[in-house]
Amino acid sequence: MATRKVSIVSRLNMVMIIDNKARIREAACDLFMQLGMRRVSMDDIAQALGMSKKTLYLYYADKESLVEDTVDMLLKNSSVACENCRKLAENAIHECFLVTAVLTESMVRINPVLIFDIQRYYPAAQKKIEKFRKEYLYKFFKTGIETGVRQELFKKDINPSLISWFRIETLSLQFQQQFVQDIDMDVISLQKELSLFFLHGLATPKGIKLIEKYKKPKI
Repeated sequence: MATRKVSIVSRLNMVMIIDNKARIREAACDLFMQLGMRRVSMDDIAQALGMSKKTLYLYYADKESLVEDTVDMLLKNSSVACENCRKLAENAIHECFLVTAVLTESMVRINPVLIFDIQRYYPAAQKKIEKFRKEYLYKFFKTGIETGVRQELFKKDINPSLISWFRIETLSLQFQQQFVQDIDMDVISLQKELSLFFLHGLATPKGIKLIEKYKKPKI
């Protein structure tokens, strides 16, 4: 009986640790999105949570580990969102519209300073992002393009690998300061235009009809 009680207590403690770490990640994420990572201290995060910094350090030994954990959370959320879009999509064209919408919604929240901070000051977190781009996003987009070819919505003579990388790069254009200044366009409009440009370059006449269908705002 004593062993059972210890086991139950251990499980409850583990749940509490997981819940508290999730709260910390969410609070840190909100601050990072607004201000970037360099400007946010562990004191700021503790204050936002209403906890002492000493308590915060019980869950995260340093800011670097919290940054990495937060990036893991963001990448996981992105992959789940993409998979949900694939499940809901009626076809490859529809999937592109859904994915553009959900990714744009998340990117609107990101201060470009955050991307700069990760690239310059948090190499471990940057490696996680590069791995996500090279492994998950590349495969996701490539599968979608190949599906579109099979559905006769995309042209047969395209290079799915090259086009997948092109699509990934267009997602990062909003974080290139000079580019954004030159075009003078908000993030949502930018990603919509890039997505349409991408689709029109791939689509067959059958695919073009679906693009026009999904472009129309739903009443």
